[in-house]
Amino acid sequence: MGYYKRQSEQEQMSENEWFWQNEETKLANKFENYINQNQINNMSIIAQQNNNSAGQTVPAGTHVARCYQIIHIGTIVDTYQGEEKLVNKVRLVFELPLETADFGKGEQPFSIGRDFTLSMHEKSGLRAFVQSWLGKAMSDSEASKFDIGTLLGKEAMVSVMHRTANTGRNYADLKGASPLAKGMTCPPQVNAAFLLDYDSQDFDLRFSMLPEWLQNKVSSSAEFSQRLDRAADQINKAKAMLEQSGLVQSTDDTDDMPF
Repeated sequence: MGYYKRQSEQEQMSENEWFWQNEETKLANKFENYINQNQINNMSIIAQQNNNSAGQTVPAGTHVARCYQIIHIGTIVDTYQGEEKLVNKVRLVFELPLETADFGKGEQPFSIGRDFTLSMHEKSGLRAFVQSWLGKAMSDSEASKFDIGTLLGKEAMVSVMHRTANTGRNYADLKGASPLAKGMTCPPQVNAAFLLDYDSQDFDLRFSMLPEWLQNKVSSSAEFSQRLDRAADQINKAKAMLEQSGLVQSTDDTDDMPF
């Protein structure tokens, strides 16, 4: 995405260039209307909710956006080109403050997310997406130390394309991100920032705030299972210490069995 300049008055733009220039013109008009009318208030929206309910689809095109959710899904079984393998996944979610609709609780911004393999390898989709978003290439050294969490709250221009699934369902696909066009700003964040990290002390609380479909995805990960195993080990160790201290009696009834 970018503004195209003519080298001469006679130079003709490609069909694709005309399309994106038209999209950017419409986007600029929406932004101007927002500034003039300022109809969007500081709404309180629970971060984990999906704002695109009631069958409404994110409009196609380019949009001013802000990343308000980063969710570490964990290592799950993923199918690519018919092959299943374990892949560590992270989900980035953006709100589109200039694209709003009534989803049952008044005017709220649309939101759109995308799952990425949690890898900053030079050929990874996440690295390509982040580099395009930041508008600069990273060295391998920079990429290996990049903290994905620093993207939370950062503004962007995102491109959205409509696709049709094999089931016939139409859906919006988050294709890419880039820096804001020169002279543009992103409206203040509407949704509360939300970060799900397995190392956070309030992981259980944050996990409970996720929608059911995302809870199911996260709970299928190896990291989630390991977390449950560690919790079970801690409970068993605490129980053993109490039994050794004599404060509680053992619940093991094997000594009373008649064989």
